[in-house]
Amino acid sequence: MSKPSLKGLRYGEYGLILILAILGFSGILYYGNIIPFYIEIYLGLLLTTFGAYTIAFVLYYRKRATKEERNYMFLWGYVSTALGISLLAYMYTFNLLFNTSLAVFIGAIIALLSAKYVR
Repeated sequence: MSKPSLKGLRYGEYGLILILAILGFSGILYYGNIIPFYIEIYLGLLLTTFGAYTIAFVLYYRKRATKEERNYMFLWGYVSTALGISLLAYMYTFNLLFNTSLAVFIGAIIALLSAKYVR
């Protein structure tokens, strides 16, 4: 009798597991009356963790992907993380436009540099 071979989970499957875990954690925070419901907090938490996961995934599996794929995933991971942090920082600055503009500006500089050096 042969054992079924299981392949390792891929990026999307890990991402789905992470999103479900963050939604569960957000439910604990909200229904446990730990943090009141502000869409900025919960959306920022989701974007930040998913972006950090994308960056970690790219760095861990960097040898299996081409430079263009790594660059693409790294930049979207950065954009997601930066926008999530800007939403979380809204609680302190109360200026979402400034936070988002700063995140997009830094992301544009990183995108320019990486597009220049990827060739």
